[in-house]
Amino acid sequence: MRIPRTLSFYVLRELGQYAGLGLLAVGSVMLSQRVLRELNDMAGIGIGLGDTLQLLTYLLAMLASYAIPIAFLFGILVAIGRMSSDSEITAMRALGVSLGQLVVPVSIVAVVVSIATGLLLSVVEPKARRDLRGFLGDVASRGGIIEAGAFNELDTTGQRLLFVDERTDGNELLGVLISDRTDPTKPFTVVANRGRFDFEKEDASAHIRLFDGDIHFEGQDAGDERYQRISFAEFEYAFDLSSLVKPGWDRIRPREMTNGQIGAVLDEWDLIGKAPENVRVKTRERYDIQLHRRLALPVAPLLFALVGIPLGLQRSRGARSWGVLLCVGLVFVYYTLLSAGEYIAEEGMLPAAASMWLPNLVFAAVAVLLLYRARHAEI
Repeated sequence: MRIPRTLSFYVLRELGQYAGLGLLAVGSVMLSQRVLRELNDMAGIGIGLGDTLQLLTYLLAMLASYAIPIAFLFGILVAIGRMSSDSEITAMRALGVSLGQLVVPVSIVAVVVSIATGLLLSVVEPKARRDLRGFLGDVASRGGIIEAGAFNELDTTGQRLLFVDERTDGNELLGVLISDRTDPTKPFTVVANRGRFDFEKEDASAHIRLFDGDIHFEGQDAGDERYQRISFAEFEYAFDLSSLVKPGWDRIRPREMTNGQIGAVLDEWDLIGKAPENVRVKTRERYDIQLHRRLALPVAPLLFALVGIPLGLQRSRGARSWGVLLCVGLVFVYYTLLSAGEYIAEEGMLPAAASMWLPNLVFAAVAVLLLYRARHAEI
């Protein structure tokens, strides 16, 4: 017998509302942790409120492929667990609704979630990562690294410091002081009446063109009395920003590539027998891992459904809290196995085609066992 339409809508409504709550909770936790880390990395190049909001959109796109399957699993465990603890599942069975009929509507949603996850992993996430990389360059190109009235670090070690009295809307700098201690044998200070900041995206280098100032060359230590002063009408001070905008930012990583780009790299690798010259990452396994990761992860929602339904059918008090704990445990196991698979593939112990499917194989075996037990308990 086919599950009645009204009953299907009821099950899907329960699943949807708990999955929505799970998405809100999981997304908030994942986003807050990632935002704090990114803001800490971006503090060196300067970021405003508008930039923060734009950063959030990129991070949401990058995290959605993980948050949505987890929220879906949470929805299944809590919804089915709540219905089972309130004896609604027992009532359905009394009406002739079998386990297989209950699985059907949930499986349909699982297929939709799997397709969405696949699109997020293959299209949305790589684009968001590329856009984020370009966004960092845009922030730096606007001179976001420069804050008037404060000492600004121009590198991660604090060996280059910049002080500006005033910064105009036209990106002109007034009252400029630069202290450069990158070479201990030749420390110097630059003082200029005005200047202008420019950023070259191609090589992540910054240029400050200074006008009407002096360069003060100091001694190597406090006891060294050697001193030299050179006046200039125009002077260009250049420095590398790649350490702030992240190393190798001008060449994309495997996670930022589309499936077609990864395939092209692997094809060229096979053709020439080594890493192509124009790629940033020179380890073949990293490309294989990304390709099979995007194939394996979209299967997770289907497996989550097949594992979550029989687990949710276990009648227990406090179904909601039990569902939360069970969801955390299953997610931990799945992504731990996924991390282990990446490590195994990177170390060359197994091909990525096998190691990246390890979590799915484990969950598929568990799903078959749980569904078998649930089916026989039903008879």
